[in-house]
Amino acid sequence: MSRDEKEFLTGFGLAATLTKRVMRHRPSYTTAEQYVEDVADLHADASDFRRRGMAVGCLSALGKH
Repeated sequence: MSRDEKEFLTGFGLAATLTKRVMRHRPSYTTAEQYVEDVADLHADASDFRRRGMAVGCLSALGKH
């Protein structure tokens, strides 16, 4: 497995952890789903694979990818 692949999977794992926490402790100013989608949007155009993995992981958690 290449370094880029490992970085992508690390980001994907971080997204899973983030999504789990946000769903348990929902923010008061927005919906949990919108928060996770905003995180995905923030990282979608990143040049590094960890942030790209985070974006894809967030969207996958929402069933949008």
